[in-house]
Amino acid sequence: MRHQYKFSVNTAGNTLLGLLAGLLLLLCAAPQSGGAEVLQWRGEGHRGEYPEQGLLQSWPADGLTAVWKTAGLGEGYSSPILVAGKVYFTGAQESEGQKTEVLSCLDAADGKLLWQTQFGQPWKGQYPASRCTPSFSAGEIFVSSGSGEVAKLSAETGQLQWKIDAMQTFQGVPGGWGIAESLLVDDRAVYFTPGGKITTMVALDRRNGQTLWQSKSLGEKTSYVSPTVIHHNGIRQIIGATTNYVFGVNPDDGSFAWSCHFAEILDAGRKIKRYDIIANSLLYRDGRLFLSNGYHHGSMMFQLNQNASAVEVLWTNLDLCSQHHAFVWYQDWIFGTSHPTRKWTCLEATTGKTLFSEKVPQVGLGQVISADGMLYVYDADRGNLILAKPDPTGFQEVSRFPIRDGQQQHWCHPIIVNGMLLLRHGDVGLAYRLK
Repeated sequence: MRHQYKFSVNTAGNTLLGLLAGLLLLLCAAPQSGGAEVLQWRGEGHRGEYPEQGLLQSWPADGLTAVWKTAGLGEGYSSPILVAGKVYFTGAQESEGQKTEVLSCLDAADGKLLWQTQFGQPWKGQYPASRCTPSFSAGEIFVSSGSGEVAKLSAETGQLQWKIDAMQTFQGVPGGWGIAESLLVDDRAVYFTPGGKITTMVALDRRNGQTLWQSKSLGEKTSYVSPTVIHHNGIRQIIGATTNYVFGVNPDDGSFAWSCHFAEILDAGRKIKRYDIIANSLLYRDGRLFLSNGYHHGSMMFQLNQNASAVEVLWTNLDLCSQHHAFVWYQDWIFGTSHPTRKWTCLEATTGKTLFSEKVPQVGLGQVISADGMLYVYDADRGNLILAKPDPTGFQEVSRFPIRDGQQQHWCHPIIVNGMLLLRHGDVGLAYRLK
């Protein structure tokens, strides 16, 4: 874009003001490489809430302005992260006659591919595209492959530093769609949930991948849930899930603080087939934990006790059944799309009361995030990106435009950072200006 500025030549003061104004306009027009960062799937706490401000409250009729579009990432459903001016994606590519998963690093300013590194084997069953979102910590990237390998790479160079086949090592048992867990990392360990008869969750030394601890087994297949760290009354705990249990683990030694067979509670009194498929991380707020499960199973809210050693069920709700599209807990409302009814649904977080649950024309299942007082819905059925107001009485659409670059299902959870919205559609990474 060409900018033209008219400077006064009458006084040095006017000239300086003109130069400053021109510089300010250029800074506002260019995508910023510094500032905020998104280090893991759906950001802090996996909440899908992004602390951006000053974003557009409506979009032009022809959609948002693309900052860049970059092909060659490989097949994938996973989300990007952005750290220190670089964007990272996982993807599955063809290499010497077989599929392999790769980590791609792009320049956040222009989308230029900086490097790609192979790190593992994708799932060989249905939906083999990459689904693990990278996790960043202290200059390092941690990823899991669809077949259950866990790897660490340099965030700067992409060099593979270590890799273990965690599912084989711990005799893990995957669900029917392989491994979709995005890893939890802290300054000591990387946490992974293989499930099976030997253990449920393990902690690996982030320095070398060696086992620090392994929890007891709940006798369950692993789920597709990414574990979350919480702080409750000064107690640090990891919240995770298998196909039928949710639990809290002490990150120091892997001991279970509590566990709950959520499936029995949700399905109690109903003649319903239990699909052991749960994909959403639990959301934590003020001592409460929210869970939602697709396939007509429903949602529920737990209350942790004072020392985080047990949970009580506050309420259950059968209207919001989130498959893998997640939800946003905004103020006292929880918004999401329900599977398989495809109804836009809003629950009251305090009581679990359904405030709204109806089919909305041209809005189907979709990933939901929030920023600057607005909701963003990436429609998985049609590929539309939709801006809406968080209204508990109905779906209040403001703007939309279609994502047409790339192929595969529209299952990526977008992120919002540094005035940009970033997502991927299959092989293509995309960045749009939100200011």
